Amino acid sequence: MGIFWGLAGALLCLCNTAVAAAVVSLDEGVDQLAVTGEYLQLLDDPTDSLSIYQVTTNRNTDFTPVTSDIINLGHTASSVWATFSVQTSPSQEADLSLERASQAEPEHTWFLEVGYPLLKRVQIYVVQGGEVLQQYDLGYAHRMSARDVQNRFFVQPIRLAAGKEYQVYINVQRKNGSVQLPIKLYRPSAFLLNEIESNYVFGLFFGILLAMVVYNSYLFLSVGSRAYFYYILYIVSVGCAFLTTTGYGYLFVWGEFPLINEYSLQIPSTLAAITGLLFVRHFINVRQYYRYIDQFISLMVGVGWLLIAIKLLTPYFLSEVITAYVALISAAMPVMTFQCYRKGSRSAGFFLLGWGALLVGILLYTLSMLGWLSTNGVTTNAVLVGAAMETLLLSLGLADRINTERRAKYQALEAQHAATLQLKDTEHKLMHRALHSGITGLPNRIFLRSALDAAFNDAEEEFVLVLISLNSFHEINKTLGHSNGDAVLRKVTQRINRFCGDVEHIMMLEKHRDGVHYLAAIEGITFGFFVREDNVSRVQETVLDLLRQLEQPLAFQGLTLDIDASAGLACFPHHGRDCETLIRNAHIALEAASGRREKSALYSQEIDPYSERRISLIGELRNAIEQDQLQLYFQPQLQLGSGQVSGAEVLIRWIHPEYGFIPPDEFIPLAERTGVIHSLTYWICRKAFEFKRELATQGYPLNLSINISARNLQDPEFKRSICQMAEEQRVDLHDIIMELTETAIMTDPDEALTMMNALNEAGIRLSIDDFGTGYSSLSYLKKLPVDELKIDRSFVMEMASNSEDQLLVKTTLSMGHHLSMVVVAEGIEDEATLRILKDMGCDLAQGYHIARPMPGQDFLKWIAGRVTGGDQSYRGSMAGL
Repeated sequence: MGIFWGLAGALLCLCNTAVAAAVVSLDEGVDQLAVTGEYLQLLDDPTDSLSIYQVTTNRNTDFTPVTSDIINLGHTASSVWATFSVQTSPSQEADLSLERASQAEPEHTWFLEVGYPLLKRVQIYVVQGGEVLQQYDLGYAHRMSARDVQNRFFVQPIRLAAGKEYQVYINVQRKNGSVQLPIKLYRPSAFLLNEIESNYVFGLFFGILLAMVVYNSYLFLSVGSRAYFYYILYIVSVGCAFLTTTGYGYLFVWGEFPLINEYSLQIPSTLAAITGLLFVRHFINVRQYYRYIDQFISLMVGVGWLLIAIKLLTPYFLSEVITAYVALISAAMPVMTFQCYRKGSRSAGFFLLGWGALLVGILLYTLSMLGWLSTNGVTTNAVLVGAAMETLLLSLGLADRINTERRAKYQALEAQHAATLQLKDTEHKLMHRALHSGITGLPNRIFLRSALDAAFNDAEEEFVLVLISLNSFHEINKTLGHSNGDAVLRKVTQRINRFCGDVEHIMMLEKHRDGVHYLAAIEGITFGFFVREDNVSRVQETVLDLLRQLEQPLAFQGLTLDIDASAGLACFPHHGRDCETLIRNAHIALEAASGRREKSALYSQEIDPYSERRISLIGELRNAIEQDQLQLYFQPQLQLGSGQVSGAEVLIRWIHPEYGFIPPDEFIPLAERTGVIHSLTYWICRKAFEFKRELATQGYPLNLSINISARNLQDPEFKRSICQMAEEQRVDLHDIIMELTETAIMTDPDEALTMMNALNEAGIRLSIDDFGTGYSSLSYLKKLPVDELKIDRSFVMEMASNSEDQLLVKTTLSMGHHLSMVVVAEGIEDEATLRILKDMGCDLAQGYHIARPMPGQDFLKWIAGRVTGGDQSYRGSMAGL
C-alpha cells in the first residue's frame, strides 16, 4: 500500500472510532450519480485472500472511510475492496421494459460503471441483509464478448427493488500500476445519452489524430524528412496510449485478446517518449544549437528501448519505472525546446505552443479533480482537447517548416539561378575574351580557325585567306606610348573592318551589337579575313585596293598618321586543306611580301623557307660540312682591257645523296637563320685558301672572291679566324676579295662598317655584290672601305637589247670609277654584251659566255689550256671553253 493507506490505518487506531459513510440515495429525480468519497469505504487486501463472504461477515475486516472525491490508490498490486450503500426510492415508477414480471416487488435496472479500463479484475457484488443477491465478474482478464454490456469501461446492469437498501461491494485488482476507482450509477437512458456524448467527443479526438497521421504521412512521402516519420509514430503511439486509457482500444481493437492489456499502456507510452524525443531532435535540429542536448536525447532513446525490451522479455510490469521515465521526458522536452527557442529556432516555438496546450489541458483536468475548478465538459475533456491542440499545433509547425524549407529552397534556387546566370555571364565573358582580342575586340586566331574549319566542310567552294600586317607600327608605340598605340590600333582595325565590308564575297565572322566583324586579330599587328572566290587575281587586286585605302592619313589627337601595311594570301585547297597549313602559308606569304618590301604576296613553294625538306636539310648541312661533302666551284673573271684571267669567284655546291643538286639559294638562307652560316663560311674560306695555295704553286697568282653573309659581319671572331687560316695556308690576304650584298651591309650598318674596316685593315679587299638591287645610299657608300662594285646580273643580261639597262650600267660604271673602285659585271651570256661592257670601260667581266662555274681541278685544266693556247682574244677565250 501507499503512504496514504498507512496514515489512514494509524489514524483509525488512535481514534478507535468508525466514521459512517453516507448512503447513496437513488431518488426519483436522480438519473446519474457519482459515487464519491463520502459514500465509499475501502479495504486493502495485500495478500488477495479475502472472499466476499469473509468481507461481509468478518468483523476484523474493517473498511476505511475515503476522505477524497478522487479515488486514486497509486501504484499497487493489492486487491482492493470498495463498498457503498444504496437506498432506492419507494415512490419510483417501475420501468416496465426492464422489470421482471415474476417479481412481487418492482425492480429497477441501474448501470454501475467503474470508469477505469486498466483494471485486470473487477468483481461486483450486490448484498442485502448479508445475502449476496447479484454477483458479476468483469475486468480486462476476460474477453469483451463475455460482458453483459460491451463498453469501454466496466459497466454492469444491476437490479434494485424500490424502497430497499443494498450494500454494493466491488473488488478490483491490477497486476501493477496505478489503480483508480471512479464509480457511477446511471439510469439506462442517462447512460445512453452519456455514451453518445462521450463517443462523439472521443470520436472527434481520434478523428483528429487520424487526420494528422494521414496529413503528415502525405508530407513524409512528399518531403521525405525523418521529422515527419517520427511525428507520425509519435501520434500513433499517443493514440494507442489514449485508446488504452479511454478503453476504446479494448472495446474496438483487441477485445478478444486480453493479454494485450498487459502491454497496451507501457509500450505505447514508452514509444511516445522515444518518438517524441526523436521528433524533437529532427524537428528543431537540436544538434545545430546544443550538442549536449542531442547527446541527452540519444541517451534517453537508448533507455526507452531498453525498457521496452525488459517489458517484452521479462515478467516485470515496470509501471513505476516507465511512469518516471515518461515524466522525466515530459519535463525535459519543453526545457530543451525552450533552450533551442532562445537560440532562434522557429520550430521550437511551435513545439512549446503545442506542449503548452497539452500542459494546460492536464492542469485543468487536475484542478477539477482536486475540486478547485468546477467539473464540466471543458475540464472533463481538457486533456483530450490539449492533446488534440498539441497535435494540431505541431502539425502546423511541420507545415510551417515545410514552408520555411520551401522558402529557403526557393531562395537557394533563386540564388543558384542568379549564380548560374552570373556563371553563364562569366563564362560568356571568358569565352568572349578567349575568342577575341583584348585590345581591338576583334575575333582572334582561335575564332578564325573555327570559321575556317566551318568553311572547310564546304569543300566544293574555293576561298582565299588574307593576312594583313601593319608595317613599322612599333614606331607609333614608341612615339605615342602603348596606350595610345592601342587606341590607334583600334581605329586602324575599325577602318580595315569597314573596308572589308565592301569586299565582294567576303565571309562574315560574327555579328555583334555594333555591327559585323569581317576581320580577325591573328597576333600583334597581324589581322586576317577570307573571301569565297576562286579567281585569285581578282582577290589580289581587291587586297591591293584595300591597302591603298588604308594608306590614307589617319587623324589621332591632332596628329596625322601614315599607316602602311603588307598582305599575304593563301588559297584553299591549293595552298592547304586544313586550318593550320593555310594560316601558316598565308604567314609565309606575308613574310615574303614584307621582306621584299612588296604590298602583297601569294604563297608558293618557291617562297617557302620552312618546308619539311628544308628543315631536314639544316641538320644534314651540318653533317655535310663536317664530312667535307660540299664542293667549291670557281667561275673565272676576265680583265676586259687585257683579256687576261684576273681571278675567280668561289661558289659553293652541294650534291645531296638523296635530293641531288641543291641550289645555294635554298640552303644558304637556312644556314643564315640557324647560325650554320658561320661554320659554312669558315669551311669555304679554308677550302678556298687551300686552292689558292695550289694555284700559287702552279704559277697562277689569281684573286679569289668569296661571298660572306651579314651574320659573318656580326661575328667578333671572324677577322681573327680568317687571318689565322690565311697564315696557316700561307695565303696573302691581298689576293682575297670578300663580297657582301647591299642588304647584308644595311642589316646593321654600324656593326657592318666596324667589321669591314677590320677586314680592310687586315689586307682583305671588299666588294659590294648585286649592286643596284639594295637600298644603300651613296652617302653611306662613300664611308665603306670598298674596293669593288659588282653590277647585278639583272641589269647586264639584257643590256644589249635594252637601252635603259645600258644607261644604268653606264651610270654605275661612272660612279664606281669616280669612287676609285673596280667595277665587275656579272651575268654576261653573249659576245655583244661583252663588247658593250668593254666599250663602256668595265674593268672585269664574269658570266656563262666566258666560262661556267667549275670544280677546282677543271678550273686548273681550263686555265692551263688558256696559257698553252696563248689566245688572248675574247673569242679565243670563249673557244677555249
